[in-house]
Amino acid sequence: MEKSINLEDVYMKLKIIEQSMVTKRELDEALETVFVSSNEDTMRQIEESEGDIKARRVKKINSVKDI
Repeated sequence: MEKSINLEDVYMKLKIIEQSMVTKRELDEALETVFVSSNEDTMRQIEESEGDIKARRVKKINSVKDI
């Protein structure tokens, strides 16, 4: 005996699966975050930059001449 399939049930299950999936863009962003976070030198530079911003050791650059 063949088992019948209700297309509405299949559609609803696919929608549930779709909600839990990640997009390629989201996966790429997550991998980039892991890569940056695991690089000690990059993290040190980020922390130093944040310290510069908090201490107002920044300069606004409007053009190449300002560099």
